[in-house]
Amino acid sequence: MALTTDSKIIGSHVWFFRQGDEYTKIPTNGVCSRTEKPPATDTGWINLGIIEDADISCEETETEIYAPVPGHIVLYDVKKTKAKITIKFTTSEISPFAIEMLLKTANLSLSSTQFNPLEGNVEKKGWLKLQSYDQTDTAVMVLDVFVSLKVTGAMKIAGGELAKLECEALVLHSPLNTGTL
Repeated sequence: MALTTDSKIIGSHVWFFRQGDEYTKIPTNGVCSRTEKPPATDTGWINLGIIEDADISCEETETEIYAPVPGHIVLYDVKKTKAKITIKFTTSEISPFAIEMLLKTANLSLSSTQFNPLEGNVEKKGWLKLQSYDQTDTAVMVLDVFVSLKVTGAMKIAGGELAKLECEALVLHSPLNTGTL
């Protein structure tokens, strides 16, 4: 990809595959985990709907090393000791999976009609697929990362506004994390 000053990313799409869910793989099936990524064509990927906002950031922790030169102490080096990638997005489609995350229910599907709040897995870990496109519908970036996914804000359920859900995905280390430009 050539260096450009154009703002290329117009929109993004996000899918999630739950840790522990089974997927179809040739020659044998598998179970989604940090070390087993479902194929992109598997039907278990959950479309997280219309993504209104999406941000990605990387935070680093630095340790400063000081040394005497000769009679006073000066900054000698900086070592980066920690890194954290965070993906934040807002979806305006309230799917069964959105309700599952918000109200901590057991796994829900598109055919679910009943749920029990606080009866599900509190942690949502799995694979997140983020695809970002430019104005000509060309993929600019595709990111497949193992994450811890959570809801970070309240969902408005009255007041004349559309329901929206703010989410945050913390990228966890996996040897299978990958991205393409």
